[in-house]
Amino acid sequence: MLCVACAANSYPLCHECEQSLSLASDRTLQLRGVQLSVIPVFAHRGAAARLVHNLKYRRSMAAARLLGSLMAERVPPGTDSLVPVPRVLARRIAYGIDQTGVLAEVVSSITGIPVRQALRAKPWARRSAGKNRSERPRTEFALILTPSHSPVLVDDVCTTGGTIAGAAIALGRSTASALVATSAGSMEQRTGGFQARGVA
Repeated sequence: MLCVACAANSYPLCHECEQSLSLASDRTLQLRGVQLSVIPVFAHRGAAARLVHNLKYRRSMAAARLLGSLMAERVPPGTDSLVPVPRVLARRIAYGIDQTGVLAEVVSSITGIPVRQALRAKPWARRSAGKNRSERPRTEFALILTPSHSPVLVDDVCTTGGTIAGAAIALGRSTASALVATSAGSMEQRTGGFQARGVA
């Protein structure tokens, strides 16, 4: 079987990809009047960035299972629902996947915490990847389900935190926690290494 990140002849990750992974520390952000606690698994570089890319643009369910299983280990105590930060409709159609919903379902299957599709994204939005905070469009969502008491947002990548802040605002929250696969902003590494495990 092949490496989930680079397709080398090793599974779930080849040695080079495994060595490129850096565990990321939690981040606290204050944006748009929202206090955010961002809980990432990896820094967004090396194999971690490739795993997210493979999920987001190539619909890799193996990448989703690997990332989601690790995200499940970081769910905050007391969480009563997982709320995916949805992808805009145009890109969901173009790439055939809403990656945050898939990650949330993997986390749910491991933890038993229900997924609550409480938010709806706009049909289309300008791309924000590669842009700094001042260049990024303000992300807004519509609330379509009443939020639970202690939801945790689920996203694939946190860069500036603006998208997650928009989701928290739609939920009507001034404080929010977000579980993410990777953190692309500044962070200190968590101590300890990573060892790949099998992916069903």
